[in-house]
Amino acid sequence: MISVKNIYKNFGDVKVLNGVSCQIQKGEKVVIIGPSGSGKSTLLRCMNLLETPTSGEVWLEDKLLTPADPYSYSAAICASKTFQNLAKSGSFSEESEIIEKIYNEHMLKKHEGKQFKNELKKIERENRIDINLARQRMGMVFQHFNLFNNLTVMQNLTLAPVQLKLKTKKEAEEKGLELLDRIGLIDKKDEYPSKLSGGQKQRIAIIRALAMDPDVMLFDEPTSALDPEMVGEVLDLMKELASEGMTMVVVTHEMGFAREVADRILFMCDGIIAEEAAPKEFFENPQNPRLQQFLQKVL
Repeated sequence: MISVKNIYKNFGDVKVLNGVSCQIQKGEKVVIIGPSGSGKSTLLRCMNLLETPTSGEVWLEDKLLTPADPYSYSAAICASKTFQNLAKSGSFSEESEIIEKIYNEHMLKKHEGKQFKNELKKIERENRIDINLARQRMGMVFQHFNLFNNLTVMQNLTLAPVQLKLKTKKEAEEKGLELLDRIGLIDKKDEYPSKLSGGQKQRIAIIRALAMDPDVMLFDEPTSALDPEMVGEVLDLMKELASEGMTMVVVTHEMGFAREVADRILFMCDGIIAEEAAPKEFFENPQNPRLQQFLQKVL
């Protein structure tokens, strides 16, 4: 469902992601763990372009969300001035040798000529989708809730579906009441977020994302801002979603949740995915020394 291909992300001189690739299949529950600063949240935010990758591509099924990465297309590389100049040098016997050199040494420049530019435009025209359309299919739950404090709970739930003309106001309110009833908070529909506990706010944030009928849910450390006694009620809702077959990508420090719910766990450090495995193998037989150290500290 989501395909991340060779993503790099720099913030100035700081390299946060260093060539990350991963696949999220439909119905799969993938948990991402790792030490602070390892790039977990940045990777998640790149999946729906809340952070724009420096290079690389993100796909949602067969639709490209990012600009086309020229290094992913031999036709684009061959259309570049750099390729043409190397071909004229007579130093290479085959076209594939030039492509490999350009790819391995990241030789493409910002301006590579009209032919190169047109080739990338063609790729994007055939494959790219507007990110706002893609986000309608990707629910996002943040660490700090991100509810609108000047709107009631019901207004928070209905704002996006109505504004985007996905539902009428009546339909959105009916869906909102259904979701509030599901989490036992229907009596809070006219309350403002300031009147809610942290656990209530986060459950409201989750069903706000569900109100858009997404195909996949992205969770960015959804329990880290909660008091310990409120964590369970949020995790229970997430487990319920998982049992219903929702595709989920979860950045978390909750190892019990990862062990119980995940189909696959990714361990990130130094901006790369250092190890990935099913939960049993991941926790009982970790291979990467950095992962072994991490698990010794958190378990």
